[in-house]
Parts: sequence; structure tokens; C-alpha cells
Amino acid sequence: MRRFLRMGAAVATLCCGGGASGQTDPVPIDPASWVTPDDYPIEALNANEGGTLVMTMQVDARGAVTGCTIAQSSGSAALDATGCRLMRERGRFTPATDAKGQPIASSAQRRIKWNAPNSSRGSLDPFAMVVRLTLGKDGTILDCSTTSSAPNGDSVQACLKKNGRYAGFVELNLSRFGPGILTLANMLEVEGTSFTPGPTVRAAMEIPPYFSQVDRVTVDANGKVASCERRSSSGEGVEACSFPVTYEPKPDQPVRRATMTYNMAFQPAR
Repeated sequence: MRRFLRMGAAVATLCCGGGASGQTDPVPIDPASWVTPDDYPIEALNANEGGTLVMTMQVDARGAVTGCTIAQSSGSAALDATGCRLMRERGRFTPATDAKGQPIASSAQRRIKWNAPNSSRGSLDPFAMVVRLTLGKDGTILDCSTTSSAPNGDSVQACLKKNGRYAGFVELNLSRFGPGILTLANMLEVEGTSFTPGPTVRAAMEIPPYFSQVDRVTVDANGKVASCERRSSSGEGVEACSFPVTYEPKPDQPVRRATMTYNMAFQPAR
């Protein structure tokens, strides 16, 4: 559930091309639609991968992308493959022309800046979020809504779609539930920082949980999680845990403590 907080991975794009003397360059058609945040591959999200990808595309005389090669890797095989696939599927150009104004084959470059969900260091601030999933037969998600609250007014949208499907819940094995409402409530409390979540979040945290988990973490002066201890309703006692988020450093505060509480509740349809 923690990664849902940062799933709004931004994708910034830039297109450029070059032609010989007397020729015109190919001109991209609606390039903003070629890559969207929903295209971030799940395997790269899970691995928190990001980077800048530069591709060289072969463009035919009709303006279609007929080939794609990697000029500069993002450092992730999944992101590289996804970038070229999207260019071949969605890339369209007004074709380049020769000195006589006739359409010709050409090449163009495209840069995609894949921002890893946890790549930017956020401040260690309290936060709360509730996701409500309306489930149908066999765990099919019929509807998804998000409510969030934070002291600075930030909001988060966890109900992102990939290829028409809600992509952030693949690890939850929703087929074990029948039709009904699945509520996922997540709250981060920071020692020494006052925070009162909104009424919707408070109400969701009070639903008798199907599953609950509490992580207590210590963050060092460099913003790294130095230790994590977990208690969950499915385990016995305290277990060590991993917490992959990195926060802004605070040299004047060598130790900060926070608690992440996660509840999952299911209400069958009547």
C-alpha cells in the first residue's frame, strides 16, 4: 500500500529531430498523447526504477514510426522497451520533405524522463489516504475512489489505470473477495508533528479490519530509514521490515520516528 502514495509518476517528454540541408524535419503530431503516467510499467514501479531515455526513431514517408533504437538507456530494460513500444504504436509525424517538397523517410529523436515513484525525496510529513474499491465477481474492480488528507493540503490519486485496468492493486489477490466494498486505509504519523486526518479517513480507520499492519520506523539524519519494525494481524510478535522510501535529510535532527498504519476492510454486498 505504501507505493500507492507515490504512484503518480510524472512522465516528461521532449521531441527533437534533424534533417539535411534543404530538407524539412518530421513534425510530431500530438506528442503529448504518446506517453502518459499510466504507461509506467508495473515491473518498473515495483522496482522503483526511473531515468532518462533517448530513442532514435525511423519515420517513413507517410509519417509512421517504422523502427526505434535506444540512443541513451534509462538504466531500466522495462522502461527502455516500453518507450520504444509506445513510439511504434503511437508516434505519428507530418513527414519530412526533400528540397523539392516531396515526403521522404527520415529519423527523429525522442526523450522520455521516467520519474521513479520514490526517486524524489519527500519530507517526512504525516499523511492519510483511503482507497475504496467496489468489487464484482472474481475480484473485478468496478469502481475506485481515493480520499486523502495532509497538513499541507496535498492530495493523492491512487486509482490510476493501465490499458483500461486499475494497475495499483495487482498484488492484493482480489479474487479471494466476492462482490462488495474493499477499503484500504493508510496513515503515516510522525512523532512531534500534530496531524488530524479528515473525517472520511478517520471513519475508514475505524472499520473492523480484515487485515491490519503497523510499521514503526526510525529515519536518520540523511533521510534513510535506519530501522523498521512491523506488527501485523497475520504474524506473531514484532518482525523486521523494509521501508524503501528516502526522505529529505535533516542534519540538525539525527533521529526521527514515524508510524505507518495500514488497514484492509471488506464489506460484502447485501
